[in-house]
Amino acid sequence: MKQLMIRFLLALGLMMSPLTVSANWQEASLQVEQTIQDMIAVIDRHSGKETVDIDEVSSEIEMIVNRDVDFQYISNWVMGKYYRQATAAQRSQFAQVFKQTLIRTYAKSLLEFDIEKYDIAAPAAESPEEDKQIVSVNVTSKTGTSYTIVNYMVKKKDKWKLVNVMINGINLRITFKNQFADMMQRTKYDVGAVIDNWKAQIDEKPVQE
Repeated sequence: MKQLMIRFLLALGLMMSPLTVSANWQEASLQVEQTIQDMIAVIDRHSGKETVDIDEVSSEIEMIVNRDVDFQYISNWVMGKYYRQATAAQRSQFAQVFKQTLIRTYAKSLLEFDIEKYDIAAPAAESPEEDKQIVSVNVTSKTGTSYTIVNYMVKKKDKWKLVNVMINGINLRITFKNQFADMMQRTKYDVGAVIDNWKAQIDEKPVQE
């Protein structure tokens, strides 16, 4: 019933919007909504436990993001100008390491935030490129804290994929890109060392929280 009501309110909001949204934006927004609902379902299954195994939560989140996120595209972008310096094996390795970073980030953030409600905002303007859409989501926690999550979506092979996220004005892709560049400087521009250090930071995360 809750999901049905959310869909009804979304549809009603679009009908009342002065901007006629495109079919592509509607497709992208439904994909974003499905991702949110699936993640909330994961958190609901674990939130009542006395001790939450972050690895178990991450494993369930991974199944969702594997479907909905273009990790290779994002990780290549995060490497920035150092992408050309990296070997094919290093690019592939970093994509996997970076995926674990995002999965951990999603899992930890969702557990801490405890979503109470959300709504998908109609776009302020139509995208100039049909295969690229921006879907903004206003999220409120059970404590009343609110965030705006901006999802950058790209359509590839008839499937909408997330390629960037901005949370309350913080661009995660740029944040990680700056982190990669900083680590390159500190390792004297050794791509392999950066990947190893990045992976080590993930492995240091506690299993239970």
